[in-house]
Amino acid sequence: MTRVPKREKPTTFGKMLLFTFEGIIMMGSEKQRGRENMRVWDKLILRSRVDSENVGKAEMFLGYLLGPSLMYLMISALSGTYLMQFYTDVVGVTGSVIVIMPIISKIAVAVMNIVFGNLIGKTSTSQGKARPWLLVSGAILPFAGILLYAIPHASYQVQVLWILFSYNFFFVIAFNIYALAHNMLLPRASRKTEERDKLSLFKNVSEGMIPGTLSAVLMPFIIRGIGVGADAQSRWFRFMLILSIIAVPAALIEYYFTKERINDSKESSPILKQMKESFRYREWGVVILLIALRQLDSCFMTSSMIYYCNWVLGNSVQSGANFQALLNVIGQFPLGIGTFLLWPIVKKYGKYNTMKAGFLLGIIGSLIVLLSPSNFVLVLIGMFIKSVGSVPTTMSISLLSDVMDRIERKTGNRYDSLAASVNSIVHNISLGLGQTAILFSISKFGYIVPSSSEQVIEQTAALRGFFNFAMAGIPLICFTLSFILISAFNKKDDMI
Repeated sequence: MTRVPKREKPTTFGKMLLFTFEGIIMMGSEKQRGRENMRVWDKLILRSRVDSENVGKAEMFLGYLLGPSLMYLMISALSGTYLMQFYTDVVGVTGSVIVIMPIISKIAVAVMNIVFGNLIGKTSTSQGKARPWLLVSGAILPFAGILLYAIPHASYQVQVLWILFSYNFFFVIAFNIYALAHNMLLPRASRKTEERDKLSLFKNVSEGMIPGTLSAVLMPFIIRGIGVGADAQSRWFRFMLILSIIAVPAALIEYYFTKERINDSKESSPILKQMKESFRYREWGVVILLIALRQLDSCFMTSSMIYYCNWVLGNSVQSGANFQALLNVIGQFPLGIGTFLLWPIVKKYGKYNTMKAGFLLGIIGSLIVLLSPSNFVLVLIGMFIKSVGSVPTTMSISLLSDVMDRIERKTGNRYDSLAASVNSIVHNISLGLGQTAILFSISKFGYIVPSSSEQVIEQTAALRGFFNFAMAGIPLICFTLSFILISAFNKKDDMI
């Protein structure tokens, strides 16, 4: 008689994955929603560890600070300016296809935002609409990140095809899902404006100041150690492989320590219909434009930072690392301290006056940097003033939640998936414009690829001028337009 082997029980982690994907399969299906779906997401292993009806410290510091900080640290290092440097200074891939790839990819992101936005909006689980998709992104992002740096040593055509696939898989699918789910959490966390304002501060610190500072201060020295040139490709891959794995604990922390308290509003209408309804309200358009200008400023500056430090302030990758670390410490310091000081200032002077003053400081700081590229002391002073002015712009996300509350009171519908989609579209298109502009300038103005970190190179005047304009000129334009835009509206009538 043949003995049947005893079936092993799945591990705790295996159970979590099993229940997650079982729930995800059902949450996207109209017919299988309801009690069966709720039972899957009610299992203890998938329940939120936050059970309070009010936002508490664990939710703020773990769900809105630690988890997203880890995720955006990984994303900042993997997919920002260092990815552009990997393409140009390590793999040595250039050409028209690579130049236009970022902006074309971001258009695809915009299309998929509508698809994913509708899907998340129709999701119905006991754990909310957005939070389950954090688990999906946590499973996909590590693989997508690894593929970005696993470019094979093959022909130019094969490398270009690999880059096109991996770049779009990361941005159009993996990061897109995370960004939408992450951006939907804040407006669904609470109906209390004060709680949302506090969460907005933590959200902005976790997305910008903490990952930005760590990445900008540590990465230049890490990259200097890893090196550039073809011989350094395997070292880049091993390092980015380790970074990619951070997405798993980051997604789990954010999932378990957040809660969607607003889950009783219906979102049956398609995204395009929601968009048409929302743009009937003038303040919606104002806030979206303010967010777009803020993202454009940030993406152009971050995309050009490493090239600006290497070839405008310095003349090698090695010298640029020192400039970049110091510039980011000075630039990020006001964002960290100012974000926590912002709330009492807003309570005293209001969002309108605080943001208006911030835009004015941003104009002054950007102008100083633009006019003094050869004077590092003045560049530091300008960056510090600009960073102080950037702090109040973080209130734009909180303003968006306020506007959605007003639309809900008038229409009876809450369009959280639309807000998350628009925010994600604006960010990705801004990032695509920044990366495309940098790659175009490198292709157009005769960029000299360094063969090592120590090689001293004098890049062309036109190229250095473009890096300076991307670093300070674009932010100057964005701050100026934001100041004009917010000044044109009456603060009492338009909720600004």
